[in-house]
Amino acid sequence: MLVFTYTFILDVLSLVLWGMNVIIIFIILVLRTIASILHVVVVYIPRLAGRFVPPSVSMRLDQVLVYGGVNLTAEDVIGMTAVYSLVTAVVAYLLAHALGLSSLGAAVAALMSSIGVWIFPKLLLDALIYKRTQSIEAVLPDILDIIAQNIRVGMTTDRALWSAARPEFGPLASELQMAARATLTGTPLPDALIGITNRIKSERLERTIRLIIQGITSGGELPAILQTVAVDMRSEQNLIKQMRSETNAHVMFILFAILFGAPLLFAVSLQFIGVFSTLFSKLDISQLSNIPHGASMITLQPFVIGQDFYFKYALVTLLVLCLFGSFLLGILRTGKGIAGLQNIIPMILVSIAVFLALNYVLTNVFAGAFII
Repeated sequence: MLVFTYTFILDVLSLVLWGMNVIIIFIILVLRTIASILHVVVVYIPRLAGRFVPPSVSMRLDQVLVYGGVNLTAEDVIGMTAVYSLVTAVVAYLLAHALGLSSLGAAVAALMSSIGVWIFPKLLLDALIYKRTQSIEAVLPDILDIIAQNIRVGMTTDRALWSAARPEFGPLASELQMAARATLTGTPLPDALIGITNRIKSERLERTIRLIIQGITSGGELPAILQTVAVDMRSEQNLIKQMRSETNAHVMFILFAILFGAPLLFAVSLQFIGVFSTLFSKLDISQLSNIPHGASMITLQPFVIGQDFYFKYALVTLLVLCLFGSFLLGILRTGKGIAGLQNIIPMILVSIAVFLALNYVLTNVFAGAFII
């Protein structure tokens, strides 16, 4: 009897293990199939879609990608954006239907999401170019001083460039190394230096390199020229810092208006609508309409706008305010709106959090004063 029971238990365990193995193998096959499909969608379909890009558009986008330091081609970027915009539009349409929106509303949501996918790479590339340019221009005076000192001690110009390409100087160090390597392979130094301007979008760097080339071709005192340019660039950077400090009051006012003022006004308005909607629901307006004409100059009517609608309106308005406010801050601080792109998400989170917190506090306050 014990042997039979032991054998039965072993059979059951082996059957369970066999079933688990079958399930695991099935899950692995399903995951591999999904991964293959995703690989086709992510890699091959974007490449296929990118082949239909016009050459003029492809050339311009390739140059923008080079400026941003992105190791992708225009076909890859446009193809991926086209595929992702289509996928995003379908997902947005399905989610809008699941949330109960009409077909028109779902179509608008799909269209807006698709447009957003096309706008996002443009903003991201502009931000990458701006950050890369700023990091290069910040260290450019120091590099010019080092190159000038190297030339003064007897180094050749290409050797001085190679010696100044230190890792702490970031992208500009890599560009100087590429220019120095190009000179070792026979490329003239002026051409190698001009190649740097073709990969970096910076007017200051372009002017500096043209001065260096003029100094090399004219036989002038290149170290003195480089040190003079470095002094002028530092003076310009100090002037920019001074201008930023003078705009701090405007920046603080805009931040206060977006992060506290607008959420407070929306929260108060939301409570106003809630209180008066409750009062009108308890009043019999039909009896008030029997008042003789001329006895009162005030006409009472219930609110058309409800709390739910105004709550959604407040959230959308805060999103728009944070979006344009961040670009305005970028213009005030640096003169370029794209510099404020990094502030969008923090401003949205803080503004909506303040709105929700104030709405919660005011709801409790008015609940104690009125029966809502």
